[in-house]
Amino acid sequence: MSPTATRLVEHVRTNVAALLDEFAALTAGSRSTGTGVAAFTQRLSDYVMRFGSMRRTRMAAHTLDGYRRTDEATVAVLGHACAALELFHAAAMIHDDIIDESPTRRNHPAFHIGWVGADPAGGADGRETAPISASIPSARLGIAAGLLGGDALLVLTARAVDRIPSPARDRVAGFFQEMQLRTVVGEFQDSVLEYQRVHATRTAIADMSVNKTAWYTVIAPMVLAAHCADADTDALPLLIDAGSAFGEAFQLLDDLIEVYGEPAVTGKNPLDDLKAGKATLLHHIVAANCTPTERTVLAQVYGRGDGTERDLEQYRRLIDANTAHVTDDLRGLMDRARSLLREAGFRDHTVDRIEHELSPHFQIPVPLDESA
Repeated sequence: MSPTATRLVEHVRTNVAALLDEFAALTAGSRSTGTGVAAFTQRLSDYVMRFGSMRRTRMAAHTLDGYRRTDEATVAVLGHACAALELFHAAAMIHDDIIDESPTRRNHPAFHIGWVGADPAGGADGRETAPISASIPSARLGIAAGLLGGDALLVLTARAVDRIPSPARDRVAGFFQEMQLRTVVGEFQDSVLEYQRVHATRTAIADMSVNKTAWYTVIAPMVLAAHCADADTDALPLLIDAGSAFGEAFQLLDDLIEVYGEPAVTGKNPLDDLKAGKATLLHHIVAANCTPTERTVLAQVYGRGDGTERDLEQYRRLIDANTAHVTDDLRGLMDRARSLLREAGFRDHTVDRIEHELSPHFQIPVPLDESA
């Protein structure tokens, strides 16, 4: 990591931990026997503090480097904004796993899984508390814990934004609310497209990807850094357009990882989207470019609820056969994003660092720097 990224990550970890501790202290008086409050606050803290890649925070740091505003005061201000972003990300994952009925996240049980049994948190002073009643249906309690855990993190998100000093707070707050609303819309679009399945259009898939993923994964880190650095607002539309293109590319890479990646590494079963017939950008590109014979095979293996490993291998072969189209699409999105960031005034070094955060360590069948 760059020195700025290292400093910013430390600020964010400290800020998020402090907010979670405040929530635990607030609920300490409510930890009566058998209600599970201790388990709830501890599990929520454990879930958030795993953090994952923190790519959003690092991307914000690279953007700050690009603006050459890396003084401690500016990094500290951005540390509150990125703490809000990481908390929002955690809330979105908890709710998303409930919507998708996903049992795992980052190789751990999803937050809504495993809520009946002994209270693993103990009391506020470390003493064991009574178990959560096994008479409560596990799925029902888990969904309640997930919904409310996500809601609690959204409140802490607002508290993190409140700690940004003026005048940056006013700039950040309005943008942050727009980003959150767009993400909610994108999540709903994704749910609708799941029912439309393979019949979704490229435009609908792209719009969903930008709202659900690009706004809080790519656009937000760059714009938050710009606001905290008091940068020229004239460049913000360029950052948003660049983030949209990067976001689509990131989603396409994520689609590839879910198909080719090892579940032990990705934390996801590659059969899930295949069985569901999910309307992914990757599927749309393959379906639009495959031969009539390939299209017949695609219809036989994609969207079958009883899909097998053999079906997955056939689907992978179809992607391999259409690698040139996938890489062309990916290269076009990346090139557009790079061009827009340069137009916004960023040097190639900054553009490369931002792009690196969005490029998972995954080798698609043809390297992007080779001709298709």
